[in-house]
Order: sequence, then C-alpha cells, then structure tokens
Amino acid sequence: MRSVYFQQPLEHQIEVEGESWNQGEVVKGQLRIRNKSSKIVAVKTSQIILAHGLKKAFKEVTGVHWEVLEKQVVAQDIVLQSGSELTFGWNFNLSSGCQITDKQGGLYLLFGGDEALTEGGRLNLQINLHPILQNYLQTFTTQFRFLEKYQKRKSEWTEVKLIPPDSREYPNMDYVLCFLRIHEEHLEAHYRFKMSGLGRIGEKMTVTKKNRE
Repeated sequence: MRSVYFQQPLEHQIEVEGESWNQGEVVKGQLRIRNKSSKIVAVKTSQIILAHGLKKAFKEVTGVHWEVLEKQVVAQDIVLQSGSELTFGWNFNLSSGCQITDKQGGLYLLFGGDEALTEGGRLNLQINLHPILQNYLQTFTTQFRFLEKYQKRKSEWTEVKLIPPDSREYPNMDYVLCFLRIHEEHLEAHYRFKMSGLGRIGEKMTVTKKNRE
C-alpha cells in the first residue's frame, strides 16, 4: 500500500508491505522524503505514528482524537538538496491484543513532520483477529454452523455476534455474544447468551428474553 502527503516544498511518501495484518504481526515499510523545490530545504523532523481512530470523529468539526500507540522519528535535522530524496525504513510490532478494524474505526499510520498527528498523511490499516482466535471462531461456523454477524472492539476484548442455525439443537437461543482476546499468550473467552422462553404474567403466557453468561 502507498500514500502520499504534500507539505510544500516536501513530498512524504509512505509504502507499506502487505494489504492486511493479523493481531501480533509486524507492519513495516519505507518512508521517502523528497524536496520538490529549487532550493535547499532543512527538515527538522519526519515521523510515523501508529494510532487508533474512530470513523465518526472524522466527520466532526473539532477534528479527530487519536489514541497514539507508538511513534517513530525516522529523520531529524537533515538537509535535502533541490530535487533530492531520502528513504527510511520503519516497522511496528502489533500486540496480540491490538484493535482490529471494524465499522467503528481502526488503526492508522499518520506521517509527516512535527505536526503529523494533526496535519499529515493518513493511511488506514486492515487489522484482523489473531490466527488463534480466527481458528477458534471457525469451529462455531463450520462444525456447529453458526453465522457470524459482526466483530467489533469492546474495551480490551473483541466482541463477536454469532447466530445459531435453525435446528432443534438450539430451540431457545436467539444469539450468542462471544468475547475473545489473547492475553499473556493465552486464549481467553467468555460468552453471553440471549435466550427466549415462555413465562407467565398473571394468567397470560408471554415470550421472555433472558441473558445468560
């Protein structure tokens, strides 16, 4: 993947190896800084920031509130001759519990100069669940024929909504919320079941909904 940010007279171009990553993997690439002017330019700082952002915040006038996870200053106090460029390598080690990409938001690479957090380039990263968690969920969808409705970040967990198949095995189950994470190299999971049943209110029989964990 590639993205370019122009901060006259400089051009910042970031290149990332790959298109998507799992939790716990390494995101790496190169940042190229080019002087597009006819004069010598001094570059005070060039940096890359790994941050989490919410999509709804992009539409707000007040700007985006970023949760900075890590930053790397790739160059400081350098001089670029007219038309010249420099390229720097960089990498970020994703934690096994980092935020995944969902409808609410995800991880981004912010790049540029001193003010990269507010005025710089931006590149969205596609982050998927840890492979162990993917395999764990696959048991539900293949062996037990559950349908996965969504995955989303909730606190330090990933919440996954699963719908049971239409069968006699799960007659009273509406859905199950599965909360997953890798913590200290161990898989952790807990569940919340939405169950339907019959209840009595006075002389009336009604359908009741209950949560079970």
